[in-house]
Amino acid sequence: MSATRVCVAVTGAAVLVIPALDVAARFLATPGWIFAFVFYLGAPIWLLSFGALIWMSSGMLSRTSAFATAPKAQQWIVAGLLWAYMLGLSIFCWFMSDGGDADDWQSPAGRLLGADGYNSDTPEYLNRAQDIAMPALGAGLVALLAAVIGYAIVAGRQRRRSELRVTE
Repeated sequence: MSATRVCVAVTGAAVLVIPALDVAARFLATPGWIFAFVFYLGAPIWLLSFGALIWMSSGMLSRTSAFATAPKAQQWIVAGLLWAYMLGLSIFCWFMSDGGDADDWQSPAGRLLGADGYNSDTPEYLNRAQDIAMPALGAGLVALLAAVIGYAIVAGRQRRRSELRVTE
């Protein structure tokens, strides 16, 4: 099995597991306005995201899919974009505080690391991580959109090429 095939298969499995774990991590934090805004009002985006991830994962895990027969460079690009999405989502889910009292630290990472809940005692790296959490989510969603478009183009081209070979 080639390195590309292994990378694509690992990515195909990871896109199903990592986002589910990240969203579950949000339940470690006390629900606040971030939870309601991003996960409740943003539900259509999350449902479309998970649907796209399931669709791409099924093609990435299959050895006979059109994506599996695509050129290796294109597979690496789509896999890289998906890892960028998962990184952005993970940073957001683990480090974004949940919008309670301004002095409270309510992120899952802060709770797991024992931050006591007040900015004066919160380690500076947690404050910096919180500062990049929302931009990381935005960048991750852009990477996911690019991955979906790239996957659709790559798989569509390969499918057309294989259909042309069959009809010739």
